[in-house]
Amino acid sequence: MEIELKYSIPDPSVIDELWNSDVFLQFGEIDIDSQVQMNAVYYDTPDGALRGERAAFRIRRENDQSVATLKWNDHQSSGLFEREELNIKLTGERCRKPDLCLFSESAEGKKLQQLVGEEPLVEILRTEYLRRIKRVDTGTVIFEADLDVGSIVTERGTVAICELELEHFSGSLDEMKKIGSTLAKRFGLLEGVDSKFSRGLKLLDGAEEPDDTGH
Repeated sequence: MEIELKYSIPDPSVIDELWNSDVFLQFGEIDIDSQVQMNAVYYDTPDGALRGERAAFRIRRENDQSVATLKWNDHQSSGLFEREELNIKLTGERCRKPDLCLFSESAEGKKLQQLVGEEPLVEILRTEYLRRIKRVDTGTVIFEADLDVGSIVTERGTVAICELELEHFSGSLDEMKKIGSTLAKRFGLLEGVDSKFSRGLKLLDGAEEPDDTGH
């Protein structure tokens, strides 16, 4: 189960100040502070079989490592996202060929594999962004702060990614929400932004305007 708070950052000029804010240190210890280049491709059948089941399948390159991810059963309330998630590290040819059989040992993976059958999986959108990562331990909650800047790319054009995610690992959700609220008030963050995948689908559906029409 993935549980996270998501915030959009309307003013990109505050990114560095936000990331170096004393708010993180005020609440706890920072175990890591690193960055990863993320390049993900999302797949579905031509008729949107996975989307019809509210599932998402992607293969993401994280620096030099490829990871396949299946997400489903998502819901959100007051900016808090919860969804089921499976991740599998890939090597060799598996990095290049989308195949739901990767998840066949799980009940949901097997169900979706049977649903798709022999239908091909095709690229529907991509995300390309730099992620800055902090692991924070306050003593009552452990979470990861991810600051993402980049683009969502579709055949209808692109939209910018500029957002902060707080992903819960263990401990008090209320404590993590308190930290998120403090950051939001100080830096003008907007709570409850859609996931990157949902924004990409809205762009494809014409419900969100592209920043440009190029790739």
